[in-house]
Amino acid sequence: MTNRSGSNIGVRTVFLIIAIICFIVAALGIDVGKVSILAVGLAFFAGAFLVEELHI
Repeated sequence: MTNRSGSNIGVRTVFLIIAIICFIVAALGIDVGKVSILAVGLAFFAGAFLVEELHI
């Protein structure tokens, strides 16, 4: 996606934003059931770097 200012939002950026949101939710202690939000955030964080390396 490209907005009018010319900046490019790629898959890596989206993954990092999702990871940050997960870390904030985990830090606030919001219960989301049996899912570990911290683990999900770490997975998205690692995935952001994998996407960069694999050029997806």
